Amino acid sequence: MDIRDSQLTDYLQEIQTTFKRRHENYRIVILEAGSDTREFERFVSRHFRLRLQHYMLTPRARSLETRLAIISRSTHFLLYQHDRPTAVLRVTPAPFEWASLAQQQLSPATTLSRHVEFSRLISHSQTQFPLSINSLLAAATEWAVKRGYEGVTALCRSPQRRLFQRFGLTPITTDALRIEQRQRGDYWLLSAQWQQILTALQQSAHLLANPLETPVDEYASQF
Repeated sequence: MDIRDSQLTDYLQEIQTTFKRRHENYRIVILEAGSDTREFERFVSRHFRLRLQHYMLTPRARSLETRLAIISRSTHFLLYQHDRPTAVLRVTPAPFEWASLAQQQLSPATTLSRHVEFSRLISHSQTQFPLSINSLLAAATEWAVKRGYEGVTALCRSPQRRLFQRFGLTPITTDALRIEQRQRGDYWLLSAQWQQILTALQQSAHLLANPLETPVDEYASQF
């Protein structure tokens, strides 16, 4: 681990420590690849149904996950309040789910082969954003840094795009992608190397440390 990765890890651990200090009833559980993910899958399926995103649960969608062995290859992160999961995130090495979903619109970038894909970022309540979600992202990023990956990529809708961009990810494409398998919805493909995430966290820390430079209505969007 080089000095920049070490600096990034320090920032990521500080985010998690701050969250734990403020919210003692919360904890993050990491399910390594090959673990029992039934609770994760139940949480995801329930929220897809509540949000009428049934296209995420079709046999075609399940078939893609099976063909790519996504569930068995992925590490799953769950944020619990007491014994109840309140937010989740899935981290998957290449080959990525988005590469199959968007293959007709762009070629999978070989430069991202040492990245991990963040997906299934789902929260029980919108009021959890952004602090608890930042802690979840920080835990997943720290996990990836320590395992020698070089960055993160994600395919997401606009609300998650804003969260990921504040975390340092930037769009790969200039326009939204229409994903046929997901009712031709607009999705954004993003990526970041560790240096980009470190820079975003440093900028956020600077703004919080210098409140006179930060408009009051922007505090909610900071880490």
